[in-house]
Amino acid sequence: MPELREPIVSLLGHVDHGKTTLLDRIAGSVRASREAGGITQHIGALEVPGRTVRRLSEGILKTDQLRVPGLLFVDTPGHRSFETMRRRGGALADLAVLVVDVREGVMPQTRESIQILRHERTPFAVALTKIDLLGGWRKLPGVPPLAELLSHSGPEFGRVLDARLYAVAEELVGLGFSADRYDRVSDFTHNVGIVPVSAKTGVGVAELLALLVGLSQRFLSEELAVEGGGGEATILERSDQKGIGPVGSVIVYRGSVKIGDEVVVTGRTEPFASRVRGLYRPTPGKGERTGRVGRLESLEEVRAAAGVYLAAPGIEEAMPGGLLKVVRDPAEAEAARAELAKESHPIAELAESGVAICADTLGGLEALAFECREHQIPVHEALVGPVARAAVMRLKTVRDPTHRAVVAFAVPVPPDAQAEASDLVKIVRADVMYRAIEEYLAWRSERQRQVDAERRAATIHPARLQVLEGFVFRVSKPAIVGVKVTAGTLRPGVRLMRADGADVGLLRGLQKENESVSEAPESTELAASIEGAVVGRNLREGDVLYVALPESAARALKDQPLSPSEREAFDEVVRLRRASHPFWGQ
Repeated sequence: MPELREPIVSLLGHVDHGKTTLLDRIAGSVRASREAGGITQHIGALEVPGRTVRRLSEGILKTDQLRVPGLLFVDTPGHRSFETMRRRGGALADLAVLVVDVREGVMPQTRESIQILRHERTPFAVALTKIDLLGGWRKLPGVPPLAELLSHSGPEFGRVLDARLYAVAEELVGLGFSADRYDRVSDFTHNVGIVPVSAKTGVGVAELLALLVGLSQRFLSEELAVEGGGGEATILERSDQKGIGPVGSVIVYRGSVKIGDEVVVTGRTEPFASRVRGLYRPTPGKGERTGRVGRLESLEEVRAAAGVYLAAPGIEEAMPGGLLKVVRDPAEAEAARAELAKESHPIAELAESGVAICADTLGGLEALAFECREHQIPVHEALVGPVARAAVMRLKTVRDPTHRAVVAFAVPVPPDAQAEASDLVKIVRADVMYRAIEEYLAWRSERQRQVDAERRAATIHPARLQVLEGFVFRVSKPAIVGVKVTAGTLRPGVRLMRADGADVGLLRGLQKENESVSEAPESTELAASIEGAVVGRNLREGDVLYVALPESAARALKDQPLSPSEREAFDEVVRLRRASHPFWGQ
């Protein structure tokens, strides 16, 4: 059998459903093993060695069943870690854990994550977290196996857990996946395993690790086979390390990387060649799950899968979310440059008119562009890094006012960009991608409503009214009469005509209860001031009047949405006009 590397595992799910707590609990389980060399610290990742998996899963996973050397959890904040960190051919992670709060079930971000998993065809398990908050939970000494906890808990706990678990399973069925509790699944090729977990106490963590090992060995043997030759890595971020200088935090996911290797790296403007001068990882210690970087250990070589600091000339120009590839000769380097140049442009289709998007990494930009496409948000400009003042300035000239916006994911908004935006450009910034999308969509809807209202106010719209009998307040200069609006909405500033097409005069103003009003909807009764009208000559009590639409307005309104009563008044005006001019308004 071929030697296997550690599968790379990412945690996905809705915000606040317990991803961070679960990862902290897994890290705590590793530290608690107290085995010699129990922790191999990585940059941007947490390794659970095979011996620790074996110890934690004793009685769950047979010793001879463990072939992978361990599990490597990619440790990045936010539910988009899976989508924002890419490798050639797909997502960086080989496996995923979909974290679902047992009390809240499948939420919008969960559905979003499931769509990504389905798109990437990534094997995954469900961690049903916070089961210790369900009624009937019984705390047992230590960290008992999940089966033991379920057998010792009261019937209420079992009923509630099953009800919540199958509610999640039903949601998954609706999203294209059959699912059941992990110990009730006989065929993982057709069913997703759901593991009840209490990250707070550690119950269920061992079962989850065992399930991930099983999935990786069952489905990923070819992908995890250790390869010789040059390595490939994803760049997480750039930083400066004391005593070393600029470094890139990278996850090596294929082959190996050693000091002296020639590499081609995705740059901020274009791919560039360099040579590896140093590889470093933090020394083992108590630290947090990824540890605050203290003393660094220098390495000669790293093999997949591993997270390390990599020093190389020009590495400060590397693009976060981009790729690094070891090359052996000039021809291979040239091919790698061409390949990474394609990877450097995830936004293949930019619209002539659209919003600007910004993200902290290239992968983040790709994920944000994907979400924009899914929500039919056109993108005109895509940038990695903080919101730029120049981009805001360019947006001010965009014709569509609903596109004068920047959608920013996990990047700062400098004061000069914020000041430039003023009230003319909307900057939407969030650390959770779906919130940025939702906020922009809400703003776009409101802005469109404002634009429609402004356009409507600037365009003459059809309306019909009737002069009330017994309500003549002034005969002329101007005539003031009582009217009732019988169709559409009446606004001052329009000319009125009779049913025979004769001009009556200009509607100067409207008053209701001695106060001027800017508009009068259908069924409103009020006083109208009409310049040019003379009661008894061109205006009589009981007359039906119409807003005298100019022919240009009629053409503009012909295919526009109108209310039923507006459409009725519009059709009547067109019919009146065409009695003498057959092609009027066409």
